[in-house]
Amino acid sequence: MANRRTPDNVLKMRGTFRADRHASKVESYEPPAEGYPTPPDYLQGTQLAVWREVEAVMGRCNLYTQADASKVARYCCLEAQFRADPVEFPAAKLTQLRLTERDLYLDPESRARIGTGSRGQKANPFADLG
Repeated sequence: MANRRTPDNVLKMRGTFRADRHASKVESYEPPAEGYPTPPDYLQGTQLAVWREVEAVMGRCNLYTQADASKVARYCCLEAQFRADPVEFPAAKLTQLRLTERDLYLDPESRARIGTGSRGQKANPFADLG
């Protein structure tokens, strides 16, 4: 299976976006509207509370669009089930919850992969000699 394409906004956050390589090839393409997606109607109670928590934390990042709403909703459903009874939560669902967290950049390791664009480069120690 081929690797998934990294979204443009993630590439921009990393500082690795190149318009000649990553920009859309379709001229009529309009980027999605900025802002956090709206929650689906089926989210209620604890699920909607989890949605609002994720929105409060990740809303400023502009990582999610309305196309991501269903994946965020699935995460909210799993997280609400886990909070309701963590002892009886099956391992398979826990694995799905963990993988969904990673896909949505909700865990520290995946957020570290986004980076800041510096790519770990240190200052040139010889810059002041020239």
